[in-house]
Amino acid sequence: MHIARPEGPPGFTDPVKFTDGNPYGTSHVTGAQGEIPVDSTARVSGAYQGKGIADVARTLKAGRAT
Repeated sequence: MHIARPEGPPGFTDPVKFTDGNPYGTSHVTGAQGEIPVDSTARVSGAYQGKGIADVARTLKAGRAT
């Protein structure tokens, strides 16, 4: 699964992005049968990306698009 940030990829804007090595957004390969579980690196990266999405949504809701 891959969900890019609506305002653009997160890039290397946080140390977690250097750990997961993917500046384009959080991703995880599950294997053909889903046998590879999501690891903590992907979870932390996903949480960071989700915070960015929530920040954008909060700004748009407030009517102050950046």
